[in-house]
Amino acid sequence: MTKISSEELASNPTRRFGGKSAVSIENVSKWYGTFQVLRDLDLEVASGERIVICGPSGSGKSTLIRCINQLETHQKGRIVVNGTELLAGMKGLAEVRREAGMVFQQFNLFPHLSILDNCTLALVRAKKMSRGAAEEIAMENLTRVRIPEQAKKFPDQLSGGQQQRVAIARALCMKPKIMLFDEPTSALDPEMIKEVLDVMTRLADEGMTMICVTHEMGFAREVADRVIFMDGGEIIEQGNPAQFFSNPSHVRTKKFLSQLLH
Repeated sequence: MTKISSEELASNPTRRFGGKSAVSIENVSKWYGTFQVLRDLDLEVASGERIVICGPSGSGKSTLIRCINQLETHQKGRIVVNGTELLAGMKGLAEVRREAGMVFQQFNLFPHLSILDNCTLALVRAKKMSRGAAEEIAMENLTRVRIPEQAKKFPDQLSGGQQQRVAIARALCMKPKIMLFDEPTSALDPEMIKEVLDVMTRLADEGMTMICVTHEMGFAREVADRVIFMDGGEIIEQGNPAQFFSNPSHVRTKKFLSQLLH
């Protein structure tokens, strides 16, 4: 049996995770007017892999994951999600978005709906599921994020951490193959961050493919298979957590980590 080097695994993570790609990004660029926010990005995410993306504000990291489920559209290159290439105006875009669940900085819950109704709305309207079946799935996922007792309450009756866990449960109700997190703890008070990160850690332990934009470096150390540093719309450096944190090779990575960790 041929031994695979660590360099090969870093450049081709699908070999380490059984050969199946969840997301393939090839030469992707995006502009806002004349400003180029993403610059010729290449990234392969294997099925079951946990990726943490970090970098300074304005580096393009949130834009990148929003392009993966076409909340933003890229103007150059290819993005393939679970074998389907994302194209402007494509048919089946809703299905692709369901396969890539998204959790945002803000919770985006409907304040006039109960927690249970927030979780069942898309199941009933988009998947045409019966109310009973939708509620069963919603309760399963509220239990999964450890707040089933909050089902009958309304969002403003919950803490920020509980609301973010509802947002995660709502995304999970659609049975996504990939979970995308865009700084999910940045709007939370410090004491509420851990409860959300604990839920995300459990999802990672279940084998969920995850791409997470975050500055929570403790989470990255514990959960990530690979940490990616972006700056100026480019991937500057990537590696496993041990390598990334103990021996970063790029001066921009070193400067970012020194500011973040001290």
